[in-house]
Amino acid sequence: MRKRQTHDATRLTQDAVRSTRQRTWPLVAVVAAFVLSRVGYYIAGVRFDASTLPWFWQYIDPALLKANLGQSLWYLHSQPPAFNLFLGLILNLFPGHETLALTLCYLLLGLVFAVVLFQLLRCFGVSDALSAALAAIYIASPACALYESWLFYTYPLTVVLLLAAFFWHRFVSRGRFLDALLMFVCAAMLAMTWSLFHLVWLLGLVLALVIAARKRGQSFGAAASNVPGAPWERALGDSPRFRVRTVLAAAAVPLLIVTLWYGKNLAQFGEFTGSSWFGINFSKMTNSMLTVPERRALYDNGTISAVSLVPPFSNPDKYYGAVPKPGATGIPVLDQELKPSSIPNFNNTLFIAVSRQYGRDAFKILKTRPAAYVRGLAESYLIYFLPASAYLFLAGNAGHISALDRFASIAFNGRLSYHSDHSLRQTQPARYYLQSLLNTGWFVILAYALVLILGLVLLLRRSGSSFFVPRSSFFFILFNVAWVTLVANAVEVGENNRFRFVTDPLVFAPIAALVVNWLRQRRVRDHHQ
Repeated sequence: MRKRQTHDATRLTQDAVRSTRQRTWPLVAVVAAFVLSRVGYYIAGVRFDASTLPWFWQYIDPALLKANLGQSLWYLHSQPPAFNLFLGLILNLFPGHETLALTLCYLLLGLVFAVVLFQLLRCFGVSDALSAALAAIYIASPACALYESWLFYTYPLTVVLLLAAFFWHRFVSRGRFLDALLMFVCAAMLAMTWSLFHLVWLLGLVLALVIAARKRGQSFGAAASNVPGAPWERALGDSPRFRVRTVLAAAAVPLLIVTLWYGKNLAQFGEFTGSSWFGINFSKMTNSMLTVPERRALYDNGTISAVSLVPPFSNPDKYYGAVPKPGATGIPVLDQELKPSSIPNFNNTLFIAVSRQYGRDAFKILKTRPAAYVRGLAESYLIYFLPASAYLFLAGNAGHISALDRFASIAFNGRLSYHSDHSLRQTQPARYYLQSLLNTGWFVILAYALVLILGLVLLLRRSGSSFFVPRSSFFFILFNVAWVTLVANAVEVGENNRFRFVTDPLVFAPIAALVVNWLRQRRVRDHHQ
């Protein structure tokens, strides 16, 4: 009897070890694929590019970040503060070794990216082996490697948004406070890094959970087919029970931090927002779509001001005839006109008035010349669906892997052409837009269209039948993909494919789950037949 018990215990131990190995080897494979891919890119010549630190518009002068970090962040109005805080900490903690420290930080982010994408695919019903393979392919793509090797907030935002999606899934699957808190912390980090993730966006996440929970009697039920009411309630209908107070408690501090930052900007600069650049950016959607004679005619008839005769984001002295020169405040980050790199300091107080005037003029152009805005929309969406790697500031590293990048653009993005003549925009617009369409990634367009259309079906359907990803998790994906796709392209033109990179993993994961689950169901059906 004792021998039999010993044998059973040994067998259970062996089964446990085998089970642990089966669970861990796919994760080890993902980590190994990440490391090997980065070694390969390094051998190919890809290096971390921090050359833009002294002059990028979004960055505070590095000298101020070193010598006056707290004050500079407190009076920052052009950008939310999180990324400049990160830069300031790196500059102060690792003097003389900033590039190495930044390189390691971004590599760590890449590793987190790979692991979280693997876990999210598993959450969507993809097998461990396939999840590992898909995550490895995605993280080894040229676009991922290029953004990971460039100092800007795009790559960190992508990782944080993916983390938010993962914690959202865990929360709506388990109803645990900690998962909700981590999700809202990630959401607040996004809002405090990029102004596109506005306070309204953050409130949307909170309200989607709160309203649905209140309609369901303070909790979610399991039967999606019985969920009445608004579409988001049905979309969240497969979630377990959790209370409104859990959502509010988890969201309270992150929401308060973002709101207080907006309030700080309102008190200091009269702008309840994360960035004072909205007017300048929006002017590119209208003003910049006009010819010089068209713009001059609108100025001559009093429709627009002299500010709009100046190209957006020009040097401060170009505006002094159009708006009064502000007086000195005694605060370097507000008074500095040019950085030591000779690039304008767009956090100068001048640009608050300039941006407001650009915004007023842009809305007047929208009213009197709506075709200009339509051209801006067309331009923004054509750029949006370009391969994410086809971005100016990635060109240096992209040149080292041009063949691989070209292959990925054709095979994975569906790009049909590499020729575009921007001079045709004013002279032959039809030909220009045709060229631009051929340069876009058609596979990307189809993927985004599929996710958005299926998302609408998900919200509108009342059936409780299974979906290709958990319905409650897909709500987060749809909300964020729609937000970036619609809002970003409606208000700014120029860097739109960079914007899209942030949500690409949220499109990739459900599309992969859709294909894998469809093939699985087809095999099962064929087997039974």
